[in-house]
Amino acid sequence: MNLTSGMRAAFYMIVATLFLSMVPVCVKAIPPEAGVSVFQKIFARAAVSAIITLSILLIRRIPLKPGNPRLLGARSLFGIAGMLTYFTAVENMPLAEAVTINRLSPFFVLIFAGWFLKERLRKAQIISLLLGFAGVTVILRPGVIPLTLPAGFALLSAVFAGSAYTAVRALRKTDRPLIIVFWFSLLMSLVFLPVVIRNGVIPDSRSLILLICIGLFGAAGQLLMTAAYRYAPGGKVAIYGYLSVVFSMIWQITFFSSIPDMAVFAGAALILLGGWINYRVR
Repeated sequence: MNLTSGMRAAFYMIVATLFLSMVPVCVKAIPPEAGVSVFQKIFARAAVSAIITLSILLIRRIPLKPGNPRLLGARSLFGIAGMLTYFTAVENMPLAEAVTINRLSPFFVLIFAGWFLKERLRKAQIISLLLGFAGVTVILRPGVIPLTLPAGFALLSAVFAGSAYTAVRALRKTDRPLIIVFWFSLLMSLVFLPVVIRNGVIPDSRSLILLICIGLFGAAGQLLMTAAYRYAPGGKVAIYGYLSVVFSMIWQITFFSSIPDMAVFAGAALILLGGWINYRVR
């Protein structure tokens, strides 16, 4: 890998993380009085992504048929569950806490990849796992403050996302990234479409713009992340994904006038350290 491709991959990954960090901001910025449900927000996220990826696939004349439909279906189910729990957590707890806990997903990938894909864990990776879970423990402070349902959703979102990413690791042998993103987005749209038709509301102009932004930021982030992995191995660029923790703290202060407490900063530092150790090992 030459310097140019490495810098390009890093740039794409950083910008992808920036765009993806704006998705929960838009989710949280839609006021409760607007009546827009979490299902409508997820549908907007999925529908825009499906339309954009389908357009790219058709322009490039890439066949839409998946190579491993069963595994792609499992990836989609885990991804849908992860998106639902994540958006629910974002709506009901401070932004930085929800995003930081969700960043445990790579640690669950290590666990599930070792379990299902028989990938061996090194000692340093076990240390990174312990640091990650220690970070979440510091943030949640069990025994000091009651564990809330939204915090449980945030943790579940990391478990489901880790499961989905493990399936993606297996799918890399049979399906292109764009195919995976398209079918996941399409299936998620179809799952939530009946709920949106039956119980959805017509959003006001501000909420409509935010819904569109949820889809655009999510799709742009996914496509840029895919591009990053084209120019460098995953182990070289994955570390930049942890910038979402930093971005979330900035957005919480900037857009919601709320400064995370020291426990969140300390827990985030432990998770970032664990992520860095795992990056160095891989």
